[in-house]
Amino acid sequence: MIETKRLLIRHFNEKDTEECYQSWGKDRSLGQYMRPYPVAGMQQMKNLVQGFVTNMNVWVIVNKEPEKIVGYITVDVPYEQLCIGEIGYVIGEKFQKHGYAREAVSGILTEYLVNRNFYLMEAKCNETNTASRKLLEQTGFLEEGRLRGRRMNLLTGERNDLLVFSITREEFSGLS
Repeated sequence: MIETKRLLIRHFNEKDTEECYQSWGKDRSLGQYMRPYPVAGMQQMKNLVQGFVTNMNVWVIVNKEPEKIVGYITVDVPYEQLCIGEIGYVIGEKFQKHGYAREAVSGILTEYLVNRNFYLMEAKCNETNTASRKLLEQTGFLEEGRLRGRRMNLLTGERNDLLVFSITREEFSGLS
């Protein structure tokens, strides 16, 4: 478990299904940037959470006061020997603009770059997702590149560029 000032960042358990569905599973706006939002119903959310339960690099984000699930954060580690991960996060619509994503990303960066001695963390976002872009820049990520037409607004079908960001262990340590 990772603890920050306001958050507990822990692994999922199956009992989280209902609260996840209520907290962010029905959020239509999340569908702009990623599948499968909004989820089709409780069975789809149950399947999603079951997959998260078995992945030790997927974390549920819980606000301490009041104790409430606000989102989740993932780290994809395609090549462990390279000590590089890719971070992704979802914060429910009603919990956005409260700094939860920034706090969770900082907590995960500390866990992976400092405690687990990873070399680098990557993040990607749709060019139209200005909130994610700002969050990544505020947490020390540097924009590395732009991949043309690599994302699609799943609600409108519009193609957008994918922005690629990264931060190294040394860069993150320099922010502390």
